[in-house]
Amino acid sequence: MKWTTAVRVLEEVAQRCAHVDAQPAAIVPLRVVEAWVHGALLGPRAQEVPDEGGVAVALVADVPPAACAWRSRPPGAGQWLAASGLARRPVELVLRPAGAPVWNHAVRRPVRFWSAAQGTDEAVLAAVRAGDGERLRPPAPAPAELAARLEAELELALAQLRRTGADYAAHRWEPGSPLARADALSEAALGYLELLDARGRLAP
Repeated sequence: MKWTTAVRVLEEVAQRCAHVDAQPAAIVPLRVVEAWVHGALLGPRAQEVPDEGGVAVALVADVPPAACAWRSRPPGAGQWLAASGLARRPVELVLRPAGAPVWNHAVRRPVRFWSAAQGTDEAVLAAVRAGDGERLRPPAPAPAELAARLEAELELALAQLRRTGADYAAHRWEPGSPLARADALSEAALGYLELLDARGRLAP
């Protein structure tokens, strides 16, 4: 994907976040309150960015951390994604809970470019467009801080895996499609394993 195309996709993310935020909560119950960019678009400008993960965005949902374990989707996420249309766009989205840090082992030194309270941060988009996003990034966490963040996320991810596993086991033979529960179980398992691997890479 060309750099200019990737930046346009990022601008579109902000526009669609604003569009869905304007919808009544009765129509789209899940509230996304912030959008943060991370990854390649915060580096120096290049001719192209990778198609996979080139536009990497963390969306902060107004839910507690226990409802949004790593790689899992909180209730209402599918409805929000359908309303925004972003599931069909070339953007890698992860959902993060309000009240907890956005960053972790995968969302490295992110920068906020949209919020429900303040709208689109045009200065951030201009810096990204120019390949100057690095100067906006916060410092990297110290190893001990990253280790503590991983432990906190692992605790939440294990609880989510247990809940989705129990839900799948209890309802898998009921009438109707089990795909939604199977997807939730898969997301929980993959998120937990990813966090385990990340913690293992920190070990001396």
